[in-house]
Amino acid sequence: MDSWNLQEEILKIIDKWYLVLLFVVLGGVVGFGLTYILPAPYRATADLYVGIDVTRVNEMEYLIPLAKSEPLNLDDYKNWQLRQVSAILASDKVLMNALDILGNPEDLGSFKRDLDQYWFDTGLWQLEVTKADREAAQKAAQAWLEAGYQKIDELLISSEAAAALDAELFALADEIGILKSRTSKLLSFQTSSAEWASVFSAQDQKQPLSDELLAELNALILVHRKNPDLWQVPVSDFPRLEDPVSEYLIWLDNASILAEQDLQVSQEQLDILEADREEVLPEYYQALDDSLGLSANLVLQPLSSKVSVSQIRSSGEVVLGGGILGLLAWFIFAVIKIRKNGKAND
Repeated sequence: MDSWNLQEEILKIIDKWYLVLLFVVLGGVVGFGLTYILPAPYRATADLYVGIDVTRVNEMEYLIPLAKSEPLNLDDYKNWQLRQVSAILASDKVLMNALDILGNPEDLGSFKRDLDQYWFDTGLWQLEVTKADREAAQKAAQAWLEAGYQKIDELLISSEAAAALDAELFALADEIGILKSRTSKLLSFQTSSAEWASVFSAQDQKQPLSDELLAELNALILVHRKNPDLWQVPVSDFPRLEDPVSEYLIWLDNASILAEQDLQVSQEQLDILEADREEVLPEYYQALDDSLGLSANLVLQPLSSKVSVSQIRSSGEVVLGGGILGLLAWFIFAVIKIRKNGKAND
């Protein structure tokens, strides 16, 4: 018996090239038949533009309390906002609204399984719906786009309201801060004036104030005249250098009276502003809740292009895949035949 040779076996199989062609053709025919027996589902894609208005990004402070972790920079803030948009588009509320638009009795769970989102950053987002029927896929993608856009548009309106209220609260906080500083300075002056009244009373009322005490008094006056937004110690009737101490007591009494009057007015204004703030806060927090954390900095635009629909797999792709599987089947057949012949010659 001739010895078995692997090279010869391979050459024999290659010589039967028609078998390779037969396997490939059969695979292609099977693939072509499957496109009719099991047609590929349709994928409908709706485009949506989502962006960030960077010129308004400094207005984001009012949203930080809603973040699970505080956004520390622009990228963190942007990514947080985009994740919020994505979560809202996939929310049960939006999907139920889409089903209402369709007038579809389909249950929410099965509808969710047909959906997908594709986005990486700001810019073009794609909402995809996969269904067996071409028209059903197209209508579902359109309904999802409409429901998602409508919901986010509503939230952005609430966010605009929150931004306006935030600006109002910021202005109130600024005024309240100034008044608190003012009252603090007034109270400080009242304490100092009481101490200085004791100092003046202990001096010779007919003699001028000593240079040392005058320097300390001038330092106190400068402290209370440093900020023009706060209360200013009156100096129009401040005694001259040669005036006796008694004149300083008169000046101090007049300044204390003016300080007390200003303190009462400032406290009344402070009470009014704090009451205004307490009145605005509930509206502000409600607007934050209504916006679901979305910022008025978001830019949302549905693109004018129509929903695109295509089959997930074309007939040509299936036929090509069948041919490749046929070629693989021939290769397996050839390996088995070579091994079988090799064992027969052992």
